[in-house]
Amino acid sequence: MEFDNLITNPFGFGERLILELLRRGESVFAIFPTAKDVPMSFLGKKNIKYGFCKLEHDPILEKILPRRIKHVFHLFEAYSGRFSKLFKANALATLLLLDWAKAAGVQSFTYLSSGEVYGTGENIEEGAALEPRGFYGTTKFQAEMLLRFYKRSFTISIVRLFFPFGHGLEQGFVFDLARSIEAGEPFQSAYNKVSPSFADDAVLPLINARDQKEGDIYNICGSETSVAVLAEKIGEAIGKAPKRVEAGKHVLTGSSKQAREKIGYAETVFDDAIGRSFAHMK
Repeated sequence: MEFDNLITNPFGFGERLILELLRRGESVFAIFPTAKDVPMSFLGKKNIKYGFCKLEHDPILEKILPRRIKHVFHLFEAYSGRFSKLFKANALATLLLLDWAKAAGVQSFTYLSSGEVYGTGENIEEGAALEPRGFYGTTKFQAEMLLRFYKRSFTISIVRLFFPFGHGLEQGFVFDLARSIEAGEPFQSAYNKVSPSFADDAVLPLINARDQKEGDIYNICGSETSVAVLAEKIGEAIGKAPKRVEAGKHVLTGSSKQAREKIGYAETVFDDAIGRSFAHMK
């Protein structure tokens, strides 16, 4: 059986992406760590099948995935933990998936990268130099470099999502900040200003990026804000004032001009996005 789409991370906004593809009548093959992780929202739905593996554990993908898939949305990643875990989850898993995609005759490969590949800078555009500061950003940079060697095999699009947050997205810079506020713990940040992105806003742009005739790179980022204001807004949504937030001197904000013009990115109002993402923690 041939599937229209493969989704490597069906949680958080990955779940919303799957539901949108199913609504359009497209078929989906989704990778879950275990059968217990399949959400109730998928049960009984047509056109969706599951595979079970932990991508950070060097799986043999040929034993798990279908023989034929048209489009890959590679969303899976790890944000924190041991360096070996980050490398396996972000770089090695991407390489294994690229090799499988080439053999499977995939038409397009849409990779969810990170704004952290840039390191620092303000209002960064896609052509800026890639100089990641941390190990997470470095592994995302490594994955992007690997993609270059497969451009003759399928169309490749890269979406660099800056500091994503959203309900169901339980890792990342913004989630760690929210968890610290909820626990009444201090939070240290290397950044002073960032451009956090409501992850749900990336769903339609990802599909539109897949459907472009030629691959490209797109920044998706929200409006620039200080880490102090971000903490204050999250605290208001949770109903708990931040204990102590120590912001550093670095700035990492991007420009989403190309994503707005070419793949239909539109930003949800910041206060609404924060409320929808963190009010359940109150």
